Formats: sequence, C-alpha cells, structure tokens
Amino acid sequence: MSQWSQQLHSLCAESLAIEQQLASIRAVPEKQPFALLDGDSFIGANQACLDFFQLSWHQLSRHSLSTLSPGRQHSGVSSKDAARDAIYRAMDGDKVHMEWLLQDGDNEKPTRLTLWPCILKQHPVILLVITPIERRRQQRDPIEHGFKQLPPDVLSSVLEHSEEAIYITGEDNRILAANMAMSRTCGYSCEQLIGQQPGFLNADSYTSDSEQEFQQALAARGSWQGELQKKRADGSIYPVQLSTSRIDSLDGRIYLITRFSDISARKQQQQRLTEQAMSDALTGLPNRYQLTKLLNQALERHRQDPSKFGALMFMDLNGFKNINDSFGHGVGDRVLQLVAARLEAHCIGEAEIARLGGDEFTLLLEDCRDQQQVETVAREVLGLFDVPFELEGQKFFLGTSIGIALFPEHSDQAAQLISLADTAMYSAKKHRSHIQFYSADMQQEAERKIKFINNLRHAMGLRQFSLAYQGIVDLDTGHVIAAEALLRWQKDEHTLLDARDFLPQLEETGMIVKVGQWVLEQACRQAAKWRETSGKPLNISVNISPLQLEHPDFVDMVSHALAKASLPAESLILEITESTLLRQPLQAKGVLVQLREMGVHIAIDDFGTGLSSLSRLGSLPIDSLKIDAEFAQQLGDPQGQKLFAAVVQLARALDIIYIAEGVESHEQQSLLQTMGGGYGQGYLFGEPMDAGAFSNRFLHS
Repeated sequence: MSQWSQQLHSLCAESLAIEQQLASIRAVPEKQPFALLDGDSFIGANQACLDFFQLSWHQLSRHSLSTLSPGRQHSGVSSKDAARDAIYRAMDGDKVHMEWLLQDGDNEKPTRLTLWPCILKQHPVILLVITPIERRRQQRDPIEHGFKQLPPDVLSSVLEHSEEAIYITGEDNRILAANMAMSRTCGYSCEQLIGQQPGFLNADSYTSDSEQEFQQALAARGSWQGELQKKRADGSIYPVQLSTSRIDSLDGRIYLITRFSDISARKQQQQRLTEQAMSDALTGLPNRYQLTKLLNQALERHRQDPSKFGALMFMDLNGFKNINDSFGHGVGDRVLQLVAARLEAHCIGEAEIARLGGDEFTLLLEDCRDQQQVETVAREVLGLFDVPFELEGQKFFLGTSIGIALFPEHSDQAAQLISLADTAMYSAKKHRSHIQFYSADMQQEAERKIKFINNLRHAMGLRQFSLAYQGIVDLDTGHVIAAEALLRWQKDEHTLLDARDFLPQLEETGMIVKVGQWVLEQACRQAAKWRETSGKPLNISVNISPLQLEHPDFVDMVSHALAKASLPAESLILEITESTLLRQPLQAKGVLVQLREMGVHIAIDDFGTGLSSLSRLGSLPIDSLKIDAEFAQQLGDPQGQKLFAAVVQLARALDIIYIAEGVESHEQQSLLQTMGGGYGQGYLFGEPMDAGAFSNRFLHS
C-alpha cells in the first residue's frame, strides 16, 4: 500500500459530513488532485496532485501552498497571508472554499480549493482538494448586424455625428475624411485635415520598430490599437486611446479607419487612484503595495551593483493598544500621525518610510556601508520614542521594537524580506535591546509557533485539556476553604503543560474565551459535586483573562455556568490580575459590579506586581487580594516582613480578605499567622492535583 493510501485510510474527522466525503474519496482516490497539509506544508499527495503540479513527491514535499502560488491573489492580498488565514480557519474546524491562483512557471492556474479539517494519528491536518478551472473559449456564430441594408447617407451621418474622433486614410496615407468629433478633439477644421498625412498630429516620436510593429499588426490581424500622445492645434499634448482597422473595398482599394478618444480625464483619475492605492490614507506614507514596489526597485539596483547592501526595518509600537483601549481609536489615529511625522522629520533623508497598517511601520535603507551603520540608524529610531507624544495636553509614552532583514543577504525577494523583517520584529519584542537582525533560528521558531498554535486549536476537540486543583487554606485552622482550578494541556503522551506555557497563545488567537468558558463550567461542576459528596461549603476559584472580562456576554456566561452546575454564586471566586483593570477600567468596573450583585466573589490575583492605584482598588467590588508569591519568598528578611505586613494592613483597611500565595515552609506559615486573619496557598498545603487526589487529600479526612 502506498504512503498516500495509508494516509488516506488513516484519516478521520470530527464532522460527520467530512467523514462521508472521505469515504467517497477513498472509493475513487485518483479522481482529482488531493493533498495533505500540516500547517502550510505538504505531508502527502495523490498521483493526480503530483501530475497537476508536474512535480515528484520529493519536490512537492519541499514546497508549501504559498510557495506554489504567485505573490498575490486576484484580491490583492498576498498569497502567504491568504493561505495562512484559510489554514487557520480550517484548523478551527471550518470547511473552507476559495478561488485560488496557483503558479505554473510564468503562468497562473485558476483553481478552486477546498480545505477540510481532519485528524491523522491524533494530529490535526488539512485535506486539500484542488479543482482546476478551465478557461475555454466559446465559439460563436457570426451575427449579421444589418448595416449592409442601410443607405450610404445614413452611415455617413452616423460617422459624422459620432462622439469618437474618426478619420479615414487611403493608400497614400492621406486623410480622405474626418468627422466633427475629430475637429473638436484636435482643434483643426476638416478643411485643414483633409489631404494631410495624420502623422503631424502625433506628439510621439516613432521609431522604425514601432512602424514595423504597426504594419505587422495590420497585416496579421487587420487592426492595431494602443495608447498614444497627440498634439492639438494650440500645441498642447493629450493622451488618446486609438485603434486602426484595415478595410479592403470591393473595388480593390485599401482604406484605414482610425478612431480615437481623449483619455486625459481617465488618466488623471487613474493617477489619483494610483496615488490613493499606494498611500496610507491616515498618514500619507507609502502603504504595503508601494513599499513592495520600492523594495523591488531597490533590489534591482543592488543586482546591478552587488558591492553594497540594503536593509528593511519592521517596527511595531509598544503600548499603542493601551491608547486605543483607554482613549479610543480617534485619539489612536492622531497619535499614529504624530509618529509618522516624527519618523519623517528624522529619517526622510536616509530612508523610505511606509505604514503597513495598524501600528506597523517600515524603514527602507539603501547603500549601507555595513551592519553597524544599520544598527546605528535603528538605535536613533528607538531614541525618537524617548520623548512622549503630546496631544491636547495629554502625554503618550510609546516604545518600539525593530526587526531588520538585510538584502540581498537574507533574501532578494520583496515579499519575503517583509516577512523576515516581521519575524525579526517579534523576536525583538522579547529582546532587551528591542533590536534584532533576522536569523534562520527565528524562522524556525516562527514555524514551531505556528505548529504549536495549530495543535492548540485542536486540543479541546481532542479532549486534551484538563483541570488541576490547589487548595486555599485558613492559616489559623489549616482547613481548606477553597480550591483554585488550574488549566493543563496534555500536548502529547509525554508532555503535560501548565497554563503559563500556552496562555499567551490562547489570548493571541482569541481562543481564550472559548477555553475559558470550558474551564469555568468544568470548575463549577466539580465544586458542586464536592459540596454534595463532602457536605463542606467549599468554594472554587477560577482565573479570568482580560479578553474574557471584556467579552460582551461574559456576565451571561458566568450565570450560565453556575446554573448548569447548580452551584450558588457565593461559591464562585473569579480571579483577575491588576493589569486587567488597566485595559478598560470603566468597562471592567461595570462588569465586576454586575458579578458582585449576583453574589460572585472577586479576587485580585498576583497583587503587588501590577500598576493599579490604591484609589481604584478602593472603588472596586473586591473581596480578596492574592498577594504574589514573591512577597512570601521575602518573609525571611525583616524588610520583607514589614512589606508583607503593610499589604495585610492595606487589605484590612479596605475590609478585604488576603491570601498569601507561594507558602512553602512552616516558618512562612508561622510568620503569617502572627499577622492574623488570612489564608494561604502553596506547596506547603499541597501542589496542584487532579480532582480525585484533591478529594482524598482535603475532603475525606
């Protein structure tokens, strides 16, 4: 059995409809081109697919869907971005249909692609179905238009009053007739035109090659058309769309009928549209399309002179999202204009600046001496953000991260350079200097991230998520009063990941809302079960991400989870971080008030690590503070004890319960007991464990 046959028979799908499609494909496996994708890479294909691409499997396996496509699709979107978006949608469980251009040498093949989400040996993959679209020319019967039946004077009147300029020349290339539109357009009367050779109207200088092309077209097709520059009687130049047709009359004479129209207005409109298409409407800077054009021009110049090199810097603004969230997109747009103006004022002499969208900018440098010069420019750009941006008396502090791709060292293709600089920028965000040059390791890391996210998207469908529980105990009595639910991901047979290892990816992709709701419902159900079997009033604590709290239906989601589990609202504790309160403070407060009115308890998690003000803390419906584990680690130091005691006094002053996180020793517990009235959580009382172990440890003793 071939590799493709083995793969095809091992495929399965969560959707019954796709399972039925797979059955029909297995019945006729070579009916049309099929392939398997892992992310954007080919991992299998049938013979029809190999024949379609005219590649061996060894050759195809080195490609991806985007590398077998032209740079851009008909929509203008880059093939790489469009393929990535389609693959993400398919990995989310959608069946994706789309019109798609594939590349065959210099030719483009129109196709219809279907992407089906499948599972191969418990690994999420995509079945790609390729349907070629053939462009056939339809033969049409000749149609008699009836012009032969019209009298000559009617035809003459039609030509005379046509809105299109028309003139007729004979075999000696002299004008025999011209209509009124011809006179209006060129400014000469019919008397001045008749008998003249029409070349005197042309503003273009024609070469022998141009004349030869014109004559060859007339001889081969009987016609020629194109755009030319003509000159009016007043000397002004104007563009025209012109066509010339050869007519062989019944008496054996040859006539040329030429029609043209002034396209000045159309050209001006095209120019305006071109400028708009190449410029960012908000800042006036070149956009992605214009940047690609500038890059291609720069690359061509460097091919002619390989002694020098250039660089593309990809910038992303740090902290800009907070401006949009706190002050609105109108203010955010004006801040972007200030950023663009500052970049232009400093860099316009040495770099082409573009805005790709959102808070992403690029700088294109040519004729660089060495990498050190590029890094110097990057540091100067970083320095531009040391001074805040001022708008209507408000100061906005922003930073930036800069990724750099060099050409032709890293690539000599414009689209790939942008992608590589983008990849380097994401690495720069994690680097202390906020400047990073592209390296192959970054690309490998980006590919690993895509694969990681693809696997994460299918984790819920494959039931790989689970909850662990850690007890929260009364420091004085040692009795458990609550359990914190902690998300875990069984990524594969040997890998169990804590939430901190994949939470950023859940938030980045927006999956946190769906997964967070699952966690909430599971935790409430488990708490209700424990309360029923143990008879103890155990509470359950669940971590909530900023995206969940900002979701318009979050309060309803909480209410639904409680009702579904038959759990009293007073038994649920929602933990939010201090940073969550800073994103959209008014909205956050409104949601917390609604939850508190339901009876749900609210806890501030990792207190002491964020930036929330004491005034805001006092105005929020908060029940408890979870003091970050770093404070407990400093209890062995007198200064650390004073700091912890100060936080405890703050909680008491606000009538808020405190929970000490990270309690790992009896010494820490004893010190905390002297402060009184608190709760603790940490390895001293038990590490996170599954529901069964938690029940045996705390509820059956």
